[in-house]
Amino acid sequence: MVKIISVGDIMPGGILSGVNAGYVSQEVLEVLQDADFRVGTLETAIGNEPNFNEEKMKRNGAVIYAKDEDLNKLKQLSFDIVSLANNHYFDLGIDGAKHTIQLLDELGIKHIGAGNNIEEASSPVIEIVDNKKIAFLAFCDWRFETVGWCPYATETDPGVNPMYDDYVVSEIKKYKQQNDYVVVLCHWGKEHTWVTTPNVYRTTKKMIKAGADLILGSHPHRVQPVVNYKNTSVAYSMGNFLFPDRLLTKPRSTYYPEELIDLSSLPVTDGYPYVECVTYKKWKPLGRVGMIVISELGEKRPRSFYKLTRESEDGIISFYNDKKIDSILRDRKQLLRYSPYPIIVSIEKYSKAFLRKIGIRKR
Repeated sequence: MVKIISVGDIMPGGILSGVNAGYVSQEVLEVLQDADFRVGTLETAIGNEPNFNEEKMKRNGAVIYAKDEDLNKLKQLSFDIVSLANNHYFDLGIDGAKHTIQLLDELGIKHIGAGNNIEEASSPVIEIVDNKKIAFLAFCDWRFETVGWCPYATETDPGVNPMYDDYVVSEIKKYKQQNDYVVVLCHWGKEHTWVTTPNVYRTTKKMIKAGADLILGSHPHRVQPVVNYKNTSVAYSMGNFLFPDRLLTKPRSTYYPEELIDLSSLPVTDGYPYVECVTYKKWKPLGRVGMIVISELGEKRPRSFYKLTRESEDGIISFYNDKKIDSILRDRKQLLRYSPYPIIVSIEKYSKAFLRKIGIRKR
């Protein structure tokens, strides 16, 4: 049996920049250690100089980055593989992206989902446990309404691995033929929602049919259901794991002051506004909640279960018991498995086709 522990989005800087201990409870550390592999999404660029991506600055996009030394937290937490297929990996431009990969290589942390071209971005990490081969793949949704502006890799251009349905299906089929298990990390969905979008639901079904054994979602910054289907286990969104509050500077860029700042003297926001001065960006309560998903791949069908975590305003991650959140996740799980949700997806699909046919909706 192969045991995989996965977590949601990771940005190891913010108010924890330079902090090297005490930011994760002992109980969480012990659970992280009890697995063959630990995986997550590194949703940030890494670099000491704020050479922001020019295109993102033109669009006044939110820029997220952490400093070089902060990446050591991933090594301290024993992460083996991270996905770079997300909308913030290129926030420090191409040079920053290359620098991030260089630092990961130096730390011995493997990475998937981005590169200097589509060949690199699509390359899986292949691991072997007890003579079983596991392929890890990562993709980022291409829809602007989902992830905003993001560079996608081509044959000649650097970028992230795009989540076009036909392409994803062909990749899963290819690596399923060569390996015993295929694990797919996806950056998708609508932010700050409890249940996934019809597009994600439809893509998930195609991945399952193609042979994916485990599908792990990120990006919504909100936990969503973990569903064990017949042959595949799916965590639609694992929320935030290590993603501390941070400072912002104009227009919406992460900021690291050269000297200590009295945080209580700063204006505070829990949203994503354009700022005119240094502002303290805090997560809303549900943005502090994440989940550790524990998955088992073996002779029987894959199975996953989760443990909720919460990151305090001090940046400390610990396990979190919340019956209300568990109840909401159970309800949303039933919606995905047994309710008219598939019918909703079908209606959306065929209504769009009908509207295009009569010329009301463009392709």
